Amino acid sequence: MTMHAQFRARGLWAAALLLGGAAAIGITAHAPKAQARDWDRFEERDADHYTVGLFGDMPYGTLGLQQYPNVLDSLNASDIRFSIFDGDMKAGDGVCTDGDLYLPRLADFNSLHKPLFWVPGDNDWTDCWRYSSPDDPAASDPIDRLNHERQLFCSTPFSLGEHKYPLARQSYEGGQNSLYSENIRWKYGPVVYIGLNVQGSNDNYPSDSDSRGATEIARERAEEVPRKAADLAWLHESFDFAKSVHAAGVLIVIQADPHFTTNNSIFTDYINAWKAESLAFSGQVILVHGDSHYFVIDKPIDTDQGGVLANFTRVETFGSRNLHWVKATIDVRNPNVFSFEPQMVPGNIAQP
Repeated sequence: MTMHAQFRARGLWAAALLLGGAAAIGITAHAPKAQARDWDRFEERDADHYTVGLFGDMPYGTLGLQQYPNVLDSLNASDIRFSIFDGDMKAGDGVCTDGDLYLPRLADFNSLHKPLFWVPGDNDWTDCWRYSSPDDPAASDPIDRLNHERQLFCSTPFSLGEHKYPLARQSYEGGQNSLYSENIRWKYGPVVYIGLNVQGSNDNYPSDSDSRGATEIARERAEEVPRKAADLAWLHESFDFAKSVHAAGVLIVIQADPHFTTNNSIFTDYINAWKAESLAFSGQVILVHGDSHYFVIDKPIDTDQGGVLANFTRVETFGSRNLHWVKATIDVRNPNVFSFEPQMVPGNIAQP
């Protein structure tokens, strides 16, 4: 039996989670036991060729709320196996409360028929300090908001969506990384997927000129430093896992635009890590992110000898004011493994 055929076996997924430690998705012994209610409805099938939906940075404002259902309908009508949301569930303005933000977006994600994998965005936690809520003072505290998102979006060993899919969370390892339930990993066919909490707004590392003052600057920086260390540890561990299962590709999803050409030092450690892991990996590596709201595909990392790092590709998804999505096709017969197509949602196309 081939590796891909082995992972298509329905019973293996059940055993993986119920035993709490199967190599199939890299879940550690600390993972909670899971219910198998969705394994009989969603399994890894025909996994040598399939499609995935990529989207994020929506909905923003009144227009975004009007157009967002069109995106969800388009995803539901497509042939994707699952979708990935790369952060930012609202614009930078507005309060970060359950009623205004978290619960409506959670309901939207769970209205998707196929599994939905989620990573957090800066507008939903790091930037909440700018807009306080008189009804919920804690809603303006970035660290409180991130912990609240973890409770709402990261509390099970499954994806979101109407049908669930099993995943590993870094928090299941316990110890110093037990906080980071938003850092996730799953495998589908020849690809290992990695979700990391890497944020726009300088990754929640305030500058010295931040208006919140020295005490709050220090508190937020004290959040960013260990989170980055956890991100980099999870990235390395996940690449080791990808090698162990002979994956043909790795797809990393974050929220932040790393600004490859601007030498923003806050992202240097990440860029260096992506470069090192890609050089040591025989397959293709994709970085998916949002943040800047432009659809982009490029090769943004150079080798030390000059020329682009050939097996590393960046894909930036659409975002407000362009509420569309990107279809990724995974095909083991393709030497590049991945290909990408913009999916323009007819009701959301701007009129001349």
